[in-house]
Amino acid sequence: MRIDLVNALESLPAHYLNVVLLRDFEELTIAEIAERLNEPAGAIKSRLHRARTLVREYLLGPED
Repeated sequence: MRIDLVNALESLPAHYLNVVLLRDFEELTIAEIAERLNEPAGAIKSRLHRARTLVREYLLGPED
């Protein structure tokens, strides 16, 4: 499962991967990520949601 997760993360575009790494691995808040990336918090939330959806689809396959 760990290799699959690594592959799923590596398949993400950089702008999604950066947000996932900052939130889930460095445990920064949305506000901290937004400040670090100089982006609105809403954009960070959106990217994080989309990134997690892409990882889920990679691991489980697309929903029909």
